[in-house]
Amino acid sequence: MKKIGVLAKLTLLALGFLMLSGNVFSQSKIPVTTIKNEWNLFQEVQGIKFFSKKEIHTAEGGPLDVEYVIVKLENTTDKDLTVAYSLAVHYNMGCNGCSSREYYKTLTIPAHSSIEGNPSNGRSPLSELLINHNQKNGWNPLYISTENLIIK
Repeated sequence: MKKIGVLAKLTLLALGFLMLSGNVFSQSKIPVTTIKNEWNLFQEVQGIKFFSKKEIHTAEGGPLDVEYVIVKLENTTDKDLTVAYSLAVHYNMGCNGCSSREYYKTLTIPAHSSIEGNPSNGRSPLSELLINHNQKNGWNPLYISTENLIIK
């Protein structure tokens, strides 16, 4: 009888590990230093390609520029897909978009098409502020990631 209890516990532990590891592997991290001014592929999952690029804009009300990360999603399949995730920016002192439902968004991408963000969208799964050079002692971005990614 004890063997069955131990076997059941090991089975539950293994299932728990598989569920956790599936969530971890669905996240992709890219160092901010590798984000360039042109589109670069950083993740591909279930027919959706994730591209990123950096855009620099003049700040409103400040003399120095601000830097954004922009994301483009390309659907390479023959059917419309719904993509839900948070675009997170990990800083040396914290994270924007991590563990917050506020940043979690759902997008529908038609078959064989793409959508891309722009800085005027504000916080979204397609654009996020990286650095505001007008803020003294601001946080330094280390990497971006796709958090809690679901594709249907």
